[in-house]
Amino acid sequence: KVRHVFEQLRAQGVTGEALAMVHAPIGLDIGADSPSEIAVSVLAEILAILRKRRPESLRARMT
Repeated sequence: KVRHVFEQLRAQGVTGEALAMVHAPIGLDIGADSPSEIAVSVLAEILAILRKRRPESLRARMT
């Protein structure tokens, strides 16, 4: 899906340099299906990036 969108953008004249700044696909792999679950996965990744954290389970830190 992302590849197809990038191809369309290139065809419309968007440069490779501009496309390199796009963070896609976005969202953590939490098995999200519904729009609200997808929103949670996207926001979780955004927060991880802003806080300079590696997305991982807190439980994983206990081991």
